[in-house]
Amino acid sequence: MATRAQLSQERSRQRREELLTAAIALFSEGGSRAVTHRAVAARAGLPSATTTYYFESIEELIREALGAHVSQWVRDLDALASSDSRRSFAFDVDKTSSFISTVFTHRGAETAAVELSIFLAAAREPALRDLAATLVESLDALVTSLLVRAGVADAGRVAASIAALIGGTALRRQAGRSSENQEAQALARSIRDLVAASLLDPAVIEDALAELRPVPV
Repeated sequence: MATRAQLSQERSRQRREELLTAAIALFSEGGSRAVTHRAVAARAGLPSATTTYYFESIEELIREALGAHVSQWVRDLDALASSDSRRSFAFDVDKTSSFISTVFTHRGAETAAVELSIFLAAAREPALRDLAATLVESLDALVTSLLVRAGVADAGRVAASIAALIGGTALRRQAGRSSENQEAQALARSIRDLVAASLLDPAVIEDALAELRPVPV
C-alpha cells in the first residue's frame, strides 16, 4: 500500500504534467504570448496559483513544456527505429506517395506548422539545443534503419538527406501553393531519386554532372 508521502508525490507529479500539457497546448495555439500563469492553470483545471508553486517563472514553464514535448518525440522515434514491425521504404513512387498522403491526412499542414514552431522554439533555447539536436539524430536513425532493411548502401548519408527533405516539405506545406497530394508525390519522387543516386557509381554521377551546360538566356 502506498504511503501518504508517496501519494502526495504522485499527485504532485500528475499536477506538474498537467501544467506542462496545458502549456504546450496553449503554445501550439498562440505561441509563447498565449502561455500565462492564469491561462495555463485554467487550461489544466487547477487553481490560478498552481503554476507559481511548481515553476519560478513563465519562461521556466515554457522551457520545461517544450523540453518534455521534444523528449517524447525522441522516445517515439527511437521506439519506431527499434521496432521489428517497421517496414522498409517502398521505392515505387505511386506506393510511396500514397503512404505519404496517408501520413499527411493524419498530420495535416496545421499540425506540421505547430510541430515546426515547437522544434524551432526548442532549438533557439540554449538549455534545449542539445535535445533538439538529439531529435534530429533520432529521425536520422529511424530513416537509416529503414534504409538498412532495404539494403541501401551508405544508409546514414542518404537518411540525412531524406530527413532534410521531410523538413523542407513541412515548410512547403505551410505555403499552400500545392495540394497535399502534389506535395506527397514530390517528396516520394525526391526520396526515390536520392536512393537511386546512392546506388550509382560516383564516377557515373560525376560524368553526368560534367555534361551539364548553362542554358542560354
